[in-house]
Amino acid sequence: MKQAPAPAHPVDDHQATALHESIAILLRQFKLEPGVLAGSAYADLHVNDIGLLQVLAEPGDWNVRKIAEELRAPVSTISSALDRLEARRVVCRNRRPSDRRTVYIELTATGLRLAAKLRATQIENCRSMLTRLATDEREELLRLVAQIAQG
Repeated sequence: MKQAPAPAHPVDDHQATALHESIAILLRQFKLEPGVLAGSAYADLHVNDIGLLQVLAEPGDWNVRKIAEELRAPVSTISSALDRLEARRVVCRNRRPSDRRTVYIELTATGLRLAAKLRATQIENCRSMLTRLATDEREELLRLVAQIAQG
């Protein structure tokens, strides 16, 4: 098994635990409120479906392998999510005449609208969380989070 490189700055258990707990709270805040999609065919989206919608909304030629790499998920998990979303007509699978071996995944018009709605909801969640901080604190938080995300 490959070991992680030694950290440049050692982190104690208290710091790692505090970060874990804070991230868990933030992730709970990112859960969709029941009313956001209530009454739609998408009210029971699975967490994997949401991640998949977010990826497919980004530009690119997406196939199952590339999506699995992006989400760091097994191909079987991605395939199951695609089956659910395809049944709801949110995604479609296509082969291109120039490359019949690869199946490309795209959002349908319905999927594009849903992905946009989910993104708007998440951005509003972020806006709400950031209002608790002063402008300079927001900038510092965003800088630090971006630094961690690059890792």
